[in-house]
Amino acid sequence: MSMKTSIRTLMAVFVTVVFACTPFAQAGAPGHTSRLNTSWPAFDYDGKPAQTDGSYSKTIVRGSQAETANYAAESRTMTATDGKMQVRLDCRSYKIFPAEEYAVLLTNLSRAEPTGITSNFQSLKLSLDKLEFAKAVSLNVLRGSTCKATDFVPESFAIEAGKEQVLTTTCGRSSNDYVPFLELNLDDQNGYLFAVGWTGSWKARFANTGKSVDIEIGMERTNFRLMPGETIRQPSVLVFARKNQTRREFKTLFHRFMIENKVPRDSKRQIIPPILAVASGGGNKTPQMMADILRYCVENKMPFDTYWVDAGWYGAPHEDELYSNCGPNWGKYVGDWRVNTTTHPTGGLLPIANAVHKAGLKFLLWFEPERMTDSAPILQTHPEYRHGQLVDFGNPEALKWIQDTIYGTIEKHGIDVYREDFNMNPGPVWRGMDAADRVGIAEAKHITGLYRFLDDMRARFPGILQENCASGGRRIDMEMISRAHTYCRSDYYIERKPNDTAFILGQNATLNLMPYLPFQGCEFNCVPVGDDYAAFSIISSGTVITPSDFDGGIIRRKITADETAWFKKVFDVAVRMRPFYMGDFYQLTDETGTGNDVWCAWQCDRPDLKAGFAIFFRRGAAAGESRTFKLGGIEPNAKYQVECYEGAKKTVESSELENRTVTLKPRSFQLVFYQKR
Repeated sequence: MSMKTSIRTLMAVFVTVVFACTPFAQAGAPGHTSRLNTSWPAFDYDGKPAQTDGSYSKTIVRGSQAETANYAAESRTMTATDGKMQVRLDCRSYKIFPAEEYAVLLTNLSRAEPTGITSNFQSLKLSLDKLEFAKAVSLNVLRGSTCKATDFVPESFAIEAGKEQVLTTTCGRSSNDYVPFLELNLDDQNGYLFAVGWTGSWKARFANTGKSVDIEIGMERTNFRLMPGETIRQPSVLVFARKNQTRREFKTLFHRFMIENKVPRDSKRQIIPPILAVASGGGNKTPQMMADILRYCVENKMPFDTYWVDAGWYGAPHEDELYSNCGPNWGKYVGDWRVNTTTHPTGGLLPIANAVHKAGLKFLLWFEPERMTDSAPILQTHPEYRHGQLVDFGNPEALKWIQDTIYGTIEKHGIDVYREDFNMNPGPVWRGMDAADRVGIAEAKHITGLYRFLDDMRARFPGILQENCASGGRRIDMEMISRAHTYCRSDYYIERKPNDTAFILGQNATLNLMPYLPFQGCEFNCVPVGDDYAAFSIISSGTVITPSDFDGGIIRRKITADETAWFKKVFDVAVRMRPFYMGDFYQLTDETGTGNDVWCAWQCDRPDLKAGFAIFFRRGAAAGESRTFKLGGIEPNAKYQVECYEGAKKTVESSELENRTVTLKPRSFQLVFYQKR
């Protein structure tokens, strides 16, 4: 099969025409066709399978065809014969990458009558041919974030002929159970990655029929009719082909795709870089305490670029406990977004916000807009804005109220980084809101409202960075990654943990998750002062430290000169590492799990700078004092200057750098920076 033919084959997932875009190589071994055999979503409409019902009219949306430097786009619709239910696919075919993507909207075109019942809606349903001699295919995934040492560890499922594997999250937070980047391997060199764009409950089914692999991806539950004129969103799906590549090579390619196409950008279309933040903890700190933390950073020339104020700054006037991170009352007043005037007598956070901006730092403030406790004054006049503790983002009036409230606070304080948290499982609430003929509607409308809330914020404040937290990293999916960074990828890092479990998790999260989530990090407070191994296990493309978590540093006691020197040393190095996370990422070991008996290593390379770094960890019980690693992106027949974290420098041939032999004692690491001469 020619390369021209193969892109047409892949494009059949989405549309029946071919965009004029750069062709790419065929997936699969020579002589094997790995075809995607569907063009439309699959669902039942009034009990009849729409994908086999020839009565649906299908058309290209006039004026929808567009082309950018990165992709070609087109929109198509399919409409039921009753003239009511219409499915719209907004499709993209990427030019440089073997990737196809589409978003799905459902609309009732009637202004007078509801539609029939749509059930079992699958945004993607396709059948992949597989190698005849392959007895099984495999599925590689990462576990989600549940505040455990097992967060983001890899899992692999072998799917034998006649068997299936179903993955789902039912709680309503997209990466609670599994991170929704699902890697199907047809053989050792070929397969597909399915990335789900849905910040709620999703379901994916992979069935090996013996002759093909059938894939279905959609919401976890759907059985609904649409009201007159109603439109809802369904999960978006990205299909990315792996062609004649190892899994490690494929992860580097996919990371490059994410950097070029999916990470947040500012109003000038420049990538918003990851942050290195210092936190006062929550807003329960007094203005003077907050100022003292800022002054410490400025006077000691700490390399932080962001000042972080977490939960606890809001609510009716109340006395608060000032010394713990966010205090005991942070959850009590969620939904009452007035500044607590007992702690902040001016009625605002302008004293610290202005001081932060004067010092040249960005100002970050925490919110949890989708949750509301009984303390919220708005409930006195609008109890319908809430179901349980969930703010109803599917209610246009409730959404407008929370937009006006949050946006007003952002504008008043000049907030540079908006931090969104979400500390509840909405799935049960949504299920309780749905009537028998509206199953899935509450979730679909809420998720649509969430995206509008974030997108309208970006439109009003084009330079703002949005940061995504949900009890840690429980909402990591394609839609949220395209809008926000994630700097609390797991709550397991909060406070000290036994042995090295937090530091193993830190290594795992960066190595395993980075191909999908380029800009990530976590709290530093689980790290003992002076423990370099722990520090660089935790430091990722971004990091946040709360000094008061170190035995009350700054707030209760002075930080010693030795502590300051160590903080400055490791964070100066973190700043040096950070630009390379915006380049190519290489897994130098396979994904790692919770075992303390393995090596873990990765590399970040900037081809434009002809420089990068590599970091190698030998865990405490890992066998063998030496290993040789194959680095990526190293130019042949060249010389490189190599500098170790300990300070040693030397010039080496590219062959020596590319085949890096590392000797380490148990529980130690090596960090090297390199620059082509």
